[in-house]
Amino acid sequence: MITGNENLLQISELNKEYISVFEQHGLGNYFKPENLSKTGRFIRLNTLLTSNNINSEHFINKLNQSLSEKQEVKENDNETLHFSAMLPCGLRNPFKELTESYFEENKALFKDLNYMMEGNVNHELSYYPLLDSITDENELPDVIMASDINNFFHRPFIHRFIENDVFEAVEPFIPNHYLQKEGFADPNKHYTMYTANMLVMVVDKNKLGDRKMPKKWDDILQPEFENSIIMRGENDFFCNAVMLPFYKDHGFEAIKILANNIKSGMHPAEMVKLAGKEDDKGTAIYIMPYFFSKRIKDKNVEVVWPEDGAIASPVFLLVKKDKKEQHKELLNFLFSKKLAELLKQRHFPVIHPEIDHKDLPETVKWLGWDFLNNHYIGKLKEDIQETFMEVWNKK
Repeated sequence: MITGNENLLQISELNKEYISVFEQHGLGNYFKPENLSKTGRFIRLNTLLTSNNINSEHFINKLNQSLSEKQEVKENDNETLHFSAMLPCGLRNPFKELTESYFEENKALFKDLNYMMEGNVNHELSYYPLLDSITDENELPDVIMASDINNFFHRPFIHRFIENDVFEAVEPFIPNHYLQKEGFADPNKHYTMYTANMLVMVVDKNKLGDRKMPKKWDDILQPEFENSIIMRGENDFFCNAVMLPFYKDHGFEAIKILANNIKSGMHPAEMVKLAGKEDDKGTAIYIMPYFFSKRIKDKNVEVVWPEDGAIASPVFLLVKKDKKEQHKELLNFLFSKKLAELLKQRHFPVIHPEIDHKDLPETVKWLGWDFLNNHYIGKLKEDIQETFMEVWNKK
């Protein structure tokens, strides 16, 4: 009998025909093979249904009605995920390769470690929303690495887990001043602020024409940049890491102007291919991570690190207080100089005190903890997206 505490992989293995039921409710994406083998092992049925406003009792009864008396849910399949990492695209592959190599070299230490390392973009619209419905800390990994201002900063998660001191910051050293001078570390010592994905402007000078080169973020709100900017996004979602700072500085009016000035949304890897090309899909200004901007070698393209700072989209750790000792070897590696050097090679700022940042300009634009703590971030993001899409859809 299905109770709702089963994970999605268990459900799919019990009866393959169940997947069509989930597809009818718009949940088919969670049952794709590549997702089932990863997050499907750890997402509970009740959490998925609650987060999608589906009546759990009615839905589960429907599944049980078609369950044969001979069919039983396999036991001991609810795995504990010890370490999950949802990383920026520019960091995911080398981070995973180095980390898995270290695990392999130290098998005795990590033979029982259950982990998952993925690109953040894969989970921004799938896993993160489920966090608002999780009520049991045992459903969360022991050590979580995540990117951007996501659902880990939303009130449901904060009320259930942050305010109840489930997580405690890891502080192996006095952090490098580069990010800390902007107050990057969590003053309440729950989130461990690890690094940041630095967002900059990339300008195609041919498409810019006789318009003035933007030097600050405010500059791209000028009317002459209407339909002249590309940022990370899709048809119905655009990057919160970009829009939140604009809201902080200028309110919803800036969001409306930005929506009018955005030409399209795409992945940074696509932007790299377009910048400097004659392609009509391209534009004058791209907002992308600094890592991706370094891949562009076209002489007609200029990378602009804004005078008021590159936007620091956070990459952070959440570590369960009562699991820190159990995972001390993992944490020692995550804060090792070896991993810090990898971050620097990928143009990510580092908190390790022995790493310099001579390759990065000094100015950093960070939202700040006062802003994060004094706003209902989840609701604010919804309002920003709604305001943006209202203008965007009229275009």
